[in-house]
Amino acid sequence: MLNAQTNELPKENQDSHLHNLEVLEKLEKETELLIQEKEGLIEGEEQLWLRISVAIENRKQKNKELKQEVEQLRRKCDELTRVLNRSNISQL
Repeated sequence: MLNAQTNELPKENQDSHLHNLEVLEKLEKETELLIQEKEGLIEGEEQLWLRISVAIENRKQKNKELKQEVEQLRRKCDELTRVLNRSNISQL
């Protein structure tokens, strides 16, 4: 209620309103900080998933290359075994 003589709120109400404004300001700042932290964490999560995807692709490529190498070595060993079996070298 307004004071009839001064057209102002009583001191208790003013203090209460000021306190409520301070609380509101603090909550707004906290909300802003939490939103910034959330955005940072979302960005960090996206970066981690990107790194995981890159690591998966690198590992797939490495495995493909190793499979090719293993297959080449297997063919070489098979060929050397055939040559050895057909020659007199095996009798030595």
